[in-house]
Formats: sequence, structure tokens, C-alpha cells
Amino acid sequence: MNDTELIDLLNTLLEAERAGAKVAAAWEAEADAALRRLLGEVKRDEARFSAMLGGLVQHHGGTPSRATGAFHEKALSMGGPMAERLAFLNRGQAWVIRRLREALPHIPDAHTRGELQTMLDVHEANVARCDAVLAGATP
Repeated sequence: MNDTELIDLLNTLLEAERAGAKVAAAWEAEADAALRRLLGEVKRDEARFSAMLGGLVQHHGGTPSRATGAFHEKALSMGGPMAERLAFLNRGQAWVIRRLREALPHIPDAHTRGELQTMLDVHEANVARCDAVLAGATP
């Protein structure tokens, strides 16, 4: 993967993380206490990775995107039970996981690869945590 391809990937991920953080923040206010805590933690992770990705874009000579991914609009237009919305958030996180798994073997820079591996690990853990809540959730 060359720097142009890497910067494009990083900016795509940045836009997705920004969207995830905004969605988690919006839904956090509507959630019960346990889910509010989980959404708050997901929001913090998404925000942390947004900052990290912006730094990586700059490290590789690019300009961080200021856009927010389309996931944001789709998610915020959803109504219905919080369980359905949480499942939608999890699908967004799963999309990020797939992109990271596909890209990691092709990233030559060890520092960038390590940061993205950490992001992958946290997303996998967050999906598992959301799945556990969904398994006990009543729609």
C-alpha cells in the first residue's frame, strides 16, 4: 500500500470514527444507565481513534478529512428501540473491523500498523460488549 492509498484509508476510517462518536453521543442521552455507560465508553474510543487517525494522516503527509461518514446521518435518522439502534452501531463497528483486517497486512509502516492493530482490538472488544448487551436486551 502506498502513501496515497494509506492516506485515503486513514481518512475513510477517520470519517467513520467521527460518525461513530457522534452517534454514540446522541444515543447516550436516551439510554438507560447501563447502556449509557457502554455508549459513553464507545464514544470515547471513537473520539480517541479519530484523533489518532488524524495524526497518522499528517504523519504520512496528508490532510485529515473534516467530513463525517454517512453512517452518522443514517444512524440518527433511525427511530425505534435502542436495541435496534445498538445493533446498527455494531454493524458500523463491524465494517471498520473488516476494513482494518483487510488493510493491516498491506501497511508497511510498523508504527501505523501497530496503531491500527490497537484500534482493531478495541473495536472487536466493543462489538463483543455490545453483543452481550443485545443478547440480554429486550427490544
